[in-house]
Amino acid sequence: MDAVKNLMGGYLHQDWDVYGGDVSDAVAAFLRDAPSRIAETADQIDELIATDMPEGALERRLDAWGCAYHAGDTDDDYRRWLMEIRDQMRTFLATSAAS
Repeated sequence: MDAVKNLMGGYLHQDWDVYGGDVSDAVAAFLRDAPSRIAETADQIDELIATDMPEGALERRLDAWGCAYHAGDTDDDYRRWLMEIRDQMRTFLATSAAS
């Protein structure tokens, strides 16, 4: 999960909003800065989503990896949020491949 740890600690840290007003801006910075790690990170997000880890444990794990973004307080908020990030990465890869 090193690629996800890098994304969390390097881009979604306590100052993630320096990249813009939305988390997708921080993810876009990652996409620009680490293009060789995008597919690996998306795959690792899929692995993380597929675990049977309870939502609270998932939140704590992301926090331990340096993530300071709070995705919500209801069931599956973090999984849905991770899916949005993964989808942003996959869209970027598909668009880049088509260019």
